[in-house]
Amino acid sequence: MSNQLNNPSQWTTGADAPTDKQKSFISTLAASKNASVDPNALNKSEASAKINELKEQPTQNADASAGQPIQDPNTWSTGDDKATGKQMGYVAVMAKKAGEEVPRQMGKTEASQKIEELKGKTGM
Repeated sequence: MSNQLNNPSQWTTGADAPTDKQKSFISTLAASKNASVDPNALNKSEASAKINELKEQPTQNADASAGQPIQDPNTWSTGDDKATGKQMGYVAVMAKKAGEEVPRQMGKTEASQKIEELKGKTGM
């Protein structure tokens, strides 16, 4: 399964329109890299590849911001539930990049907080 995660072109939904989160992340990354990207012109697979490409480029505009989180994770009614696969995937990638051990299990709130912590450490 991890091989499939690394190959967006093989995703069953890869030809679908990108998610709002993908479009938002691409816009934020593009602004920080001084790159011109129209996320609406991409499909999910292409958006994922573009995100990976942009993450590898050096930051040109450190003042670019993603803005405030939509909701404080501490107020989530499901915050104690098991973290989603996406959350654990983000944590795993960033923990490895930060040279940290990858946690085996986390709650949603804990995973969200760990992602924010690792963003600061890795610049992702």
